[in-house]
Amino acid sequence: MAIVYVDGAFLPWEEAMIPVDDLAVLRGYAVCDLMRTFDGRPVFLDDHIQRLFLSAEKINISMPWGAEKIKAIVHEVLEKNSAMGDVNIRILVTGGSSLDFFTPSGTPRLIVLVTQVPALPDWWYSKGIKTITHYEERSNPEAKVTDYTPAARAMKKAKAVNAVEAIYISADHLALEATTSNLFAVIKDTLVTPDQGVLKGITRKAVLGLARTMMPVAERPLPLNTLYAAEEVFITGTNKGVVPVVQIDDNVIGDGTPGPWTRSLIKALTT
Repeated sequence: MAIVYVDGAFLPWEEAMIPVDDLAVLRGYAVCDLMRTFDGRPVFLDDHIQRLFLSAEKINISMPWGAEKIKAIVHEVLEKNSAMGDVNIRILVTGGSSLDFFTPSGTPRLIVLVTQVPALPDWWYSKGIKTITHYEERSNPEAKVTDYTPAARAMKKAKAVNAVEAIYISADHLALEATTSNLFAVIKDTLVTPDQGVLKGITRKAVLGLARTMMPVAERPLPLNTLYAAEEVFITGTNKGVVPVVQIDDNVIGDGTPGPWTRSLIKALTT
């Protein structure tokens, strides 16, 4: 039975709850972050907590806890759930209770919970995945919020054609990111990733750092037609790491297999 931290208390999973007048329930007004552990230790913990504070600032949720307090709670939750092995850690900060169901009138609530790390198919990495495109733009790309309605809609569309992810495309036909992943393309041996209109992931940051020691890197707009013609494409995320993309819509990327730069970055990220 997992132990969850909710609003100042450590509780069994089945007893963890928040009031129905919390704006996270009523309006989806909340921010979150996700990280995972390796060998029991949270990876990039400081980066994730820094992004949590940035997200809260962007949508005007106050943070009555300091970063060190949240880190201490994360470590205590991990200690109380040590029997689970490596886990995902989710941190949520809600908008708090509201008397009028719209305006915050209470203190934000902090939730920290752990779940098992999902097992992803080996073929994603050996053969590569198919994705689709979906015209969508985040309303506030600098904030990681709990409202994943656009992502749920896009993923329903992707699954209908046996695709693993959906890549967001802007109104002016720029490729942005995927529903829960950042997007990279190798174009004339330069690694390109969008830098505007996207939620800049922590794994994205790590991959950019590794790639800069291996090849030219550019953070710039990525037109959809350029993406289709890329030599290699991959996506990144906390749980998935680096995943090769070998098909986007009806377009085969490169020769239809994971490319050498993608394979090198998969290896670099996991060693």
